[in-house]
Amino acid sequence: MVDNGFGTPRSVWELLGATFELYRRYPLLFLVLAAGVIVPYQLIVLAATGSGAGVGALLAFLDWALVGPLVSAVHVHAVDEVRLGGAPRLGPTFAKGLRALPLVAFVTVVSTLGIGVGLLLFLVPGVILALRWAVVSQAAAIEREGGFAALARSADLTGDRYGHVFGLLATAFLIGTGPLFAFDLLHGHDSAWSFLAGLALQVFSVSISALATALLYFDLRVRAGAATVAAAVREGAKSVIEVPDSLPSPPDTTDPRDYADADRPRGWYIDPEAPKRMRYWGAGGKPQWTGRLRTPFKLRRAWREKVGAAESEA
Repeated sequence: MVDNGFGTPRSVWELLGATFELYRRYPLLFLVLAAGVIVPYQLIVLAATGSGAGVGALLAFLDWALVGPLVSAVHVHAVDEVRLGGAPRLGPTFAKGLRALPLVAFVTVVSTLGIGVGLLLFLVPGVILALRWAVVSQAAAIEREGGFAALARSADLTGDRYGHVFGLLATAFLIGTGPLFAFDLLHGHDSAWSFLAGLALQVFSVSISALATALLYFDLRVRAGAATVAAAVREGAKSVIEVPDSLPSPPDTTDPRDYADADRPRGWYIDPEAPKRMRYWGAGGKPQWTGRLRTPFKLRRAWREKVGAAESEA
């Protein structure tokens, strides 16, 4: 993976700096990605104004279940392209977001309902759930493991990092919504120019929030990988271990059954009994299994293909 700043943990201010740096590098991409979702929706809202409470409720639901999730999905895929050393392109990035939309919409609805119930009943649990599921849309869009797996993945990534998550999201929210709030307070939407100006500020606000959260998601993955490495080292794994997002081993070397215990090289191997997890072989003077980490999606997919081919031949 290209060393472009995504390989090391970053502070809240560094993530915000990276957010605006990406805007500087791709000044139109992120705005167009957000505008392509928000502008059509707002035009529909404008056309439906005065159509009744039922239409208003439907539009509010669409905003919650489709508009926000799609913006999150396209932004995180664009950031993923940059992370991997590529240059995101509008058409392919938007297509990836559309393909991920059903899953992202599902986890958005489920997580928001859970957070809402927590806030109404107990308040504090609702706040905790909001932090635990802060990157659930991004996890669903990139990892494509299923709705409840994305909820669990977000909880794993944000666990014990609530201060970091809150700091980034709160600061990005203030930066993104501050200008929009001030404009609405001063001008409202009582003319065509104020509507267009407010719409432009809304596109910017939503895009900033989605981009910052996408960067937070990848930052949390790096932090989780660093924690796994530290745990493995404490357990005796002395060799350099890559973080889960950049495991370099080709798929045909991750099956521990390809080797006898006596000649199995040190490294991470997929657990045949639980392919979603990997174990480290070779720690200490006498080789043994230590440490566990989540199997990256690409390795897990290659594993499934290999196992399926073997079963077909049998």
